[in-house]
Amino acid sequence: MHHIPRLSEAVYVGMCCYVGSPTEVRIRREVMDTDEVLTRPVMIMRGLDRMMSGSCSEGFRLCKTSDVDVMFWFPDQKVICDLSQITLYRIPQHTMILMECENLPLGFTRLKLMTPSGNQAVNSSLIASNNEIYISSILFRAHMLEFRQAFGGIGRSSVQHGPCATINHLGFECDYAFCLRSHHWPNVALPWIQRCQLKNWPQDHVLSSIIKDGCHVVPISSSPLNPESGCEWRISFSGAEQKLVSSMNHCQFLCYGLLKIFLKEVINSTENESCLCSYFMKTVVFWVIQNDTHLAWVPENILVCFWTCFKLLISWVNRGECPNFFIPKNNMFRVKVVGQKQAALFGQLFGLYCKGISCLLLSPKIRQYLYLPIVYRTLRFRTDEGSIIHSCRLDFCLFNELKFRMSITSSLLKEIFELFISIEQIQICRLSPFQIVIVQRLLCTSLQLFSWFLSGQITEEISNKKRAYICDKSLKIMKLSSKIGCVSDILYLAILFYKNSHFEQSLRCLQRAQEKMSKPYVIYYNKGNKEMYRHAMAGVSLSDRMRKCLICDITLFEYLYIDELVPEQEVVKADGFFEIVIPPFVVLHMLLVLTHHKLGDIVRLKQSLQDIHNLMLCDDGTHVPEDYRDISWQILGICQQTCGDYMGALNAFQCSLQQAPIQVIQKATMFRIQKINDFLLQI
Repeated sequence: MHHIPRLSEAVYVGMCCYVGSPTEVRIRREVMDTDEVLTRPVMIMRGLDRMMSGSCSEGFRLCKTSDVDVMFWFPDQKVICDLSQITLYRIPQHTMILMECENLPLGFTRLKLMTPSGNQAVNSSLIASNNEIYISSILFRAHMLEFRQAFGGIGRSSVQHGPCATINHLGFECDYAFCLRSHHWPNVALPWIQRCQLKNWPQDHVLSSIIKDGCHVVPISSSPLNPESGCEWRISFSGAEQKLVSSMNHCQFLCYGLLKIFLKEVINSTENESCLCSYFMKTVVFWVIQNDTHLAWVPENILVCFWTCFKLLISWVNRGECPNFFIPKNNMFRVKVVGQKQAALFGQLFGLYCKGISCLLLSPKIRQYLYLPIVYRTLRFRTDEGSIIHSCRLDFCLFNELKFRMSITSSLLKEIFELFISIEQIQICRLSPFQIVIVQRLLCTSLQLFSWFLSGQITEEISNKKRAYICDKSLKIMKLSSKIGCVSDILYLAILFYKNSHFEQSLRCLQRAQEKMSKPYVIYYNKGNKEMYRHAMAGVSLSDRMRKCLICDITLFEYLYIDELVPEQEVVKADGFFEIVIPPFVVLHMLLVLTHHKLGDIVRLKQSLQDIHNLMLCDDGTHVPEDYRDISWQILGICQQTCGDYMGALNAFQCSLQQAPIQVIQKATMFRIQKINDFLLQI
């Protein structure tokens, strides 16, 4: 076993590169947590609170295996564990719902309505039993699925998957779990607190935070096919699990990741129906961390840690018992791992056990990390973060998270003001350098929303003086946004100038944007010259690095920003979607074409039109990602149509129809094709 530490270090380094280094994982969590804190007041104003769950919230980004789960609940529906807790709430503003766990399988509860509810979803799910009113999990689940489907857009494709409404749009899958929240720790899990204190894991501050946050109840029964269990709800400890994962050291986190990869690539790689999921892997890691106090969770021991977890999993499968970490008497194998499935699974796992630690070579991903140290026996690996990844990779990680996680939008003034209040309040707290940039990014977005709101107040009915005042205020706010935002945010200012018919000012903004976006060190979708970035940004603050280097997509929400894109925005809105996302380089060239057209500059108009045409023909995905080629070809067609090149426009629209329908603009494309054909027939 003398070679195990060296192999462990190699696996640790490889996992850091694939799963993420300690700081990368921290960045991912901080972006998600800070975004949740800042946007929660707006969500509550809309009648729902939310929490990200699943492997994404834990810090994983394992391509398509990192599921995106979101839990939603009604903040005024209060679930209590004991009648004495009623005094903590205000009635009738709050609805009291009592958990009853007697005579039910462990981990499940009934929800008894104690005070009248004004919530439609709750009221439509009520059933009477033994002269009491209970909330049916079956009815609640069905009602919330209808609610999700009524949103339109990709929500229409929602299907029931356990307690969740699941959407699957062009390979992207997301689970929406509509549930109820309890701010109290359930009585059935009280022994868990004593066990944690006895075992000294998790640490006291983590334990206190978990108990304070309570739990959720999700609408799924112990026997979904049994109609008599329709009043049962499962107690969910998702919030607690998230805090436990966050409290792990990085070796423990990577061991959990190692088990997830091994499950996917080895255990579940056969054609037989899988009966193990990653939740069981997480439970194994929790139990091993808490019970095996002598196990060293360090890089040179990660394979021993993995093997310890794997042996515990095998023993559970052999006994047919997987004790829930919070309620050990709740056997999570009770229905899933039984009979022939259990026997076959044990046979498979025992076969892997007999191979020893070399069974990891069956995983294509893990085999990559073991190959070199096996072949070159003198090869050593450094496990400090600075030796594993370059510091600029941390910036790329942060920028990538900012692009994909910060997604709040609103057209209501009270919600925009609520965002400003949240931003002001969080700055009182001590923020990390990453959190400062996150807040800066949200402030930029909030200023843009406020500017567009003011711009939307300009109507034909108001006086010229008031129109000029509102226009001036809107422009000043958008200018401020462009100063604190990323490189591409100046395009929003150019759009606003264009919308207000200030074409010369729009052109100046576009020229500045073109200059900034052509720098060799800019980053778009994690693509950029890292060496140039490292040299150019040496000694520059993280906030300024974002302003000077990050390029983000341009998102057009429900406002009509550009007259030339009205058909597309109307079609998207009618189909239940709320935004169009366009690559910034396409927006830049489009606005140059439209602005030169408005100014009557024929020479520069032809050059700009040729530039956007070349961009679409020659780009390798660097400036026009594949997911946005439908709207990008559409915009090329619009530019050609505006300039009178109708045959070129028809060709571009046909190319748009041939792309993956990410932006759902096909009806607008067909409308434009029909319009051109009608025009050509009249000539």
